[in-house]
Amino acid sequence: MKKVGIIMRKWKYNHGPDIPLCGFRYDLFDFLRRYNVSIIAIPIDFEHQDVEFKKLKSIVDECDGVVFPGGAGTAQIDYEVIKYLYEIDRPVLGICLGMQIMAKAYNGEVISKFDNAKHNNTSEYVHKLKINKESLLFDIVQKNEILVNSRHTNYIPFTDFNVGAYSEDNIIEEIEDKNKKFFLGVQWHPESLPNDKNSINLFDRFISSL
Repeated sequence: MKKVGIIMRKWKYNHGPDIPLCGFRYDLFDFLRRYNVSIIAIPIDFEHQDVEFKKLKSIVDECDGVVFPGGAGTAQIDYEVIKYLYEIDRPVLGICLGMQIMAKAYNGEVISKFDNAKHNNTSEYVHKLKINKESLLFDIVQKNEILVNSRHTNYIPFTDFNVGAYSEDNIIEEIEDKNKKFFLGVQWHPESLPNDKNSINLFDRFISSL
């Protein structure tokens, strides 16, 4: 059985004492459960960001592919893990913050405090994407445009990677490297759209690349 690693994120407990938590969204876990894979949690130590990569390498090496999910805040080791996976050509799916980490690890930039209702909204579908016909994303969804959800306050103004899709107001929504088995990041949250055919196709392609 293939193994999918998920990078754990730091969360705040919103009910009762201010207790920090470490984990990932249940909808991501639930989406992956439909596949015949084992899920491995990969802990990132946000309190001690000088932690050596070799302490995580043995866990990462067990994974046939890794998901970098959304969340708040990154650690230096995030970028070390991304670069390692890229170098060994291990499949990576980046979601929201995960895509931003992928871009920043390779000369990209992340702009914070981006306040736009078209990109930070709780609705199921928020805006359209314009998809590059030459991209892997187009090969996956077979559409020039799709509707996506959106809940981010940071964005990428540029990246060294191929850009597969832009929003209607020209925000980068997908990055990829077609020379790898699967190295693709999306700005939206496909895991929160479990019945959406485009989301299913995206996860199907990631899993098939393992």
